[in-house]
Amino acid sequence: MKKIIVALATVGVIGSIGSVHAEVVSFTASKPTTITAWTDILSIGKFDSNLGTLNSITFALDGIVSGAGRAESLDGAASTVTLSLSSILTLARPDGSTIVVTNPVFSKGYSLTAFDGSIDFAGGSGASTGQVSSNHSESFVSNSTYDYSLFSQAGGGTINLGLGATGVSNGSGAGNLITQFATSAAGNVTVSYNYTPTTPVPEPETYAMLISGLGLLGLVRRRKDKKQA
Repeated sequence: MKKIIVALATVGVIGSIGSVHAEVVSFTASKPTTITAWTDILSIGKFDSNLGTLNSITFALDGIVSGAGRAESLDGAASTVTLSLSSILTLARPDGSTIVVTNPVFSKGYSLTAFDGSIDFAGGSGASTGQVSSNHSESFVSNSTYDYSLFSQAGGGTINLGLGATGVSNGSGAGNLITQFATSAAGNVTVSYNYTPTTPVPEPETYAMLISGLGLLGLVRRRKDKKQA
C-alpha cells in the first residue's frame, strides 16, 4: 500500500509541474458626476509583465447620465413629446484613439395638449422629467500587441487614459417645441488583464521527490517481475 501511495504522489507532482491556469487582475478608476461637457484624465494600473503572458485586455466603461429636462409644446394641437436625457462617454488611449464608447439614456414620453398660452413648462402643454438618472455599460476586448505593449511593463506602473462626456439630450414629438436640459455625467472604468502565469521553476526538493518516486516504481516492478518468474 505504501508503494502505491508513493507512486500516486509522484504522479501528482508531475501534474502540478505542468498545470498552469489563466488568471485575471483588474484595476479601476472613476470620474464623479459633473455637468457636461467635460474631459478628464484617469490613471489606471498597468499589467506587471513579470506575472506572466497576456492573453487579452478587457476595457469596461460604465456611464451614468443624470439631470432633468422639461418641454413646452407651442403646437395648436395635442401631441406626444419625448424627452431624452443622454450623454456620450468616450474612453481613449494616451494618443487620443478611442477604446470604448457608452451612451446612457433616460427617455420618457408625455401626452401634451395644444399650447395653453403660457411658457411655464407646466399645465397641459408642458412637461418635466424631474431629477432622473440612467446608466449603460459597454466593453471592448483587445488582443492587440500594440495594447499589450502600451498597457504592460515589468513591475507594473500606471497609464493615463482620457475620459470625456458630452451631453446629447433632446426632445421630439411636437413641431413647435421648447426644451431645456441640465445634463451631468459620471464614468467608471475597469481594465482587466487576462494572463497565463509564468511557469514556476520546480524547487530542487521537488525534483528529488520525483526522481525517488520514479526509482521506487522501478523497484516495485522489478520485484514483481522476479516473483512472477
